[in-house]
Amino acid sequence: MTGLSHCVVCGAPQVRPVWSVEKAPLYPFRPVARIGSDFGFGRLAIVECERCGHLYNAAFDPAGADDLYSSFVLTNQPVSPSMLKAVETVAETILRHAKPRPSVLEIGGGGGALSLQLARHAREVHLVEPSRAVTPARFAGTGVTLHNTMFPAATLGRQTFDVVACRQVIEHVPEPASFLAALRARLSEDGLVYLELPSAEYIRQHRSIVDFHYPHVHYYRRCEMTALLLRAGFAVLDVIDIKDGHDMAFLLAAASPSDATSMPRPPGDGLSDTLMNGYRRGARRLAEMAAPVALYGANAYSQALLGLYPDVTNFGGIFDDTSSYAAKCAYGPHTDLPIAQPNAEKLQRYTAILITAYLHDQPIAEKIRAMGFSGPIHTVRSNPAIERPAIASSLFQ
Repeated sequence: MTGLSHCVVCGAPQVRPVWSVEKAPLYPFRPVARIGSDFGFGRLAIVECERCGHLYNAAFDPAGADDLYSSFVLTNQPVSPSMLKAVETVAETILRHAKPRPSVLEIGGGGGALSLQLARHAREVHLVEPSRAVTPARFAGTGVTLHNTMFPAATLGRQTFDVVACRQVIEHVPEPASFLAALRARLSEDGLVYLELPSAEYIRQHRSIVDFHYPHVHYYRRCEMTALLLRAGFAVLDVIDIKDGHDMAFLLAAASPSDATSMPRPPGDGLSDTLMNGYRRGARRLAEMAAPVALYGANAYSQALLGLYPDVTNFGGIFDDTSSYAAKCAYGPHTDLPIAQPNAEKLQRYTAILITAYLHDQPIAEKIRAMGFSGPIHTVRSNPAIERPAIASSLFQ
């Protein structure tokens, strides 16, 4: 039997359904040899724990996790000034709180952008990254040692570290308790942990339907993650809001295991109904857009969108600034969209652009306008309170 049978925060088996997608893409693109096939889909069954309110995908298959995360796709590579600045800011935050010239372990660092930043000021850096798309040659002469495997990594031996950085990983882990125990075992007693993850508060507040995608198993509120961290033997030094509250970062120290003092349930806010209302608004807006429409951003949010609207026929292609994605295809249950890097000529082929890389939608929109595109630009951002002057509208508003 696949799937998750209980809440990892409080242990309760009772859940209520919130959202479902029968064929959600697993990857931002699939191998050329698999284009047009039924390869690369999983099921979303987002549920809410009836006892504590934790959101998770009950249909996630833990047996497939190793293969999913060691795949051919290297995601989250910084490809724009804003993304590069974000990595630099994280490195500055870590180094400001860490001891001088620390030994560093990064878990699940993708292409290693943060590890490379930290290596400039660290005694040594070890990067544990399972993706087959990253190789040791990338880090030759940089001071970064790659462990191309899942965490925990036997190749680390018994070594502990002054800094352990783990960004956008814990939400992918089916059973977080054992993962956090292994992370705690790698931390020196006077060391620092930087743990970054998406915020379930953001999803609930803004009804961000595209934030439900298959590679994310769990959607943690701050109090839920705090409870898991205290049980695992961490003290919370600080919590930092990132990307307008979309993400949160915990700064942690080693401590004795303890229990959380309180974990209030989220409000009974009709999440399922409001997600469905947003979905219907998105369907109407898509139906009104004249073909061909280009997406911008081959990422988790384009995966979510193509799973949400499998029968939309006016998508003509997808732009992405990641050079290694060029000539590949993003995909849904009934479509394969060629990925290309943008230029003025290619942009003019489309009547509208829908930005799926919505965390960077304003700089992307400005870039598109600077290339001469004059048609409407939309975003899958569902937060209307944040002004985006170069963007016509949200798909879901």
